[in-house]
Amino acid sequence: MKIMIVSEWYSENMGYAENFLPKAFGKLGHEVHLVTSDLQVYATSPDYNEVYRPKLGDARVKVGIFKKNDFTLHRNKSFFCRLGIEILGLEEKVREVKPDVIYCFEILQRTTLLLAKLKVKYRYLLFCESRLHSSIFNPPRNLFYQFKFWINIKLMGLPVIIDNVDKFFPIANDVFYNITKYYTIAHDRCEISSLAVETDLFNATYDDFKVNQLRRNLGFCEGDIVCVYTGRFTEEKSPLILALAIQYLHERGYQRFKGLFVGRGSLQYNSKISRCTGCVVTPFVSPEFLPTVYHASDIGVWPLQESNSQLDAMACGLPIIINDSVWDDDKFDGCGLKFKKGDVKDLADKILSLSGKELRISMGCVGSSRVIKHYSWEALAKKKLNSFLSLTSC
Repeated sequence: MKIMIVSEWYSENMGYAENFLPKAFGKLGHEVHLVTSDLQVYATSPDYNEVYRPKLGDARVKVGIFKKNDFTLHRNKSFFCRLGIEILGLEEKVREVKPDVIYCFEILQRTTLLLAKLKVKYRYLLFCESRLHSSIFNPPRNLFYQFKFWINIKLMGLPVIIDNVDKFFPIANDVFYNITKYYTIAHDRCEISSLAVETDLFNATYDDFKVNQLRRNLGFCEGDIVCVYTGRFTEEKSPLILALAIQYLHERGYQRFKGLFVGRGSLQYNSKISRCTGCVVTPFVSPEFLPTVYHASDIGVWPLQESNSQLDAMACGLPIIINDSVWDDDKFDGCGLKFKKGDVKDLADKILSLSGKELRISMGCVGSSRVIKHYSWEALAKKKLNSFLSLTSC
């Protein structure tokens, strides 16, 4: 099968679906083409130069066709407008590749609308993922805003997209709820399909020497219980809530609890975290080094928005703490705890409840086993391929 994956942007050496899904399809023997813009991830962010450029480089990169181990990367010129990113020459690329299947990553995007319009002409199957979590989606609350909402999504081409996408893949239960209720997509047109983990890289096997060396380098002692957050340092992600919880624990005399923050934000946000007692901030690291970061930690905490890093940490054997607005109970049952959203003291109490090493190990084993069984990229790719093939044979 010839599969084209279309992503608005792409960066090398990141841990996102556009990095791993093409590889997973390719390893299963399919011809895979990833078509994207000349933009790095988050290139349109106003603080790109401050936050992301030190790790990723210039926001725009070289266009061209680049052969990877398991897929072919196509980078086209692009421009950005208030409605999103436009990948130039996308129709020409569809004509050139002649895909059997096209897969894209969000519903209300300009690229998705164009692919929906081109579907009849080029006769491919079209599949669309969605990550419209409740943590980032603000639904209309009254009749005026409902009317305004519907006008906006119609102008963005939602009816055309719904008519032409063969199946939607919401990545979680709350996403399924949002796109069926507010986008009015039929339930039987959706299949819940979580994000996944590169389990060859992220797993519970670790090197004691590397782990102990990293803990020493970060200033952690043998008895410290390290709570790790990885990702962007922004108000939307709110890692500061974890930093404040660690400081609160220190104020109560529980000084062996430490916070480790791996990533980057604005200088102002970084400094807020750094000023909290017991907290260590370090820049983004490569995906290859992230497993060692998780193995050197004891608890994974993501205070606000969902993140694929939660699954990575689970795969490495960490118990997870998330806020109580997250819907995905099945994923975290037995391997995670929930705290009251935004409540620093309640988060501190939940961290304190994981003081026992045996409990953390037990919960970590549940999580790592679940990831290997249900959330590997190979398992996810096979599941999606079954959906592709079922419609191909119709």
